[in-house]
Amino acid sequence: MENNVNIELDSLREQMGILRNKLDKQEIINEQLMRKSMNQSMSWIQKYVIFEIILVPLLLIYLAIMHVSFALSWWLYAFVAVMLIVSVSADYYINHLNSAELLQGDLVDTSRKLLRMKSLRAKAFIIGIVAVLVWVAWLMWELYNSYLAQADNHDFASGAALGGCVGAGIGCVIGLIVAFLIFRKMQRTNDDVLAQINEITASDAQQ
Repeated sequence: MENNVNIELDSLREQMGILRNKLDKQEIINEQLMRKSMNQSMSWIQKYVIFEIILVPLLLIYLAIMHVSFALSWWLYAFVAVMLIVSVSADYYINHLNSAELLQGDLVDTSRKLLRMKSLRAKAFIIGIVAVLVWVAWLMWELYNSYLAQADNHDFASGAALGGCVGAGIGCVIGLIVAFLIFRKMQRTNDDVLAQINEITASDAQQ
């Protein structure tokens, strides 16, 4: 009788061991899938920053043509050129995160980096808005004076200058709205990834 009980207990322990191994493997698979999902979620931000880097030279060429066409000062051009280069460089620095950190790295350390990323991105966004407003105000002032200086008919030039300034203002508002939407999407992406990391680390802590 006692031998039968021992055999049943050994069999139960073996089955429990097999079940535990299966659960451990399933948890590992689930964590790997979640890590891949987090990496995919963050990948669009990396692609966006690359797009910005490619776009900067094209914008500088376009702005140079515009400055020549409207006889705008090269001081203004230098200001916007520095602003664009600094902005894109800051975006690259802030949003850079190796895929290996999400796929294989310490998730607690990665979560700290994501929180720091959110904080720096918010500060950079505010500084960027101030810089853009300064640039647009300067641009509108130079556009207005450029129209007046190049036209014989003062009334016509004044109307054209006003129209140019209104157009620049509308473009600024649209640009700021788009920038805010992109900023908000980036922050939400970080929040989603942080929530997934918390889920994984909480699961590991319970084991």
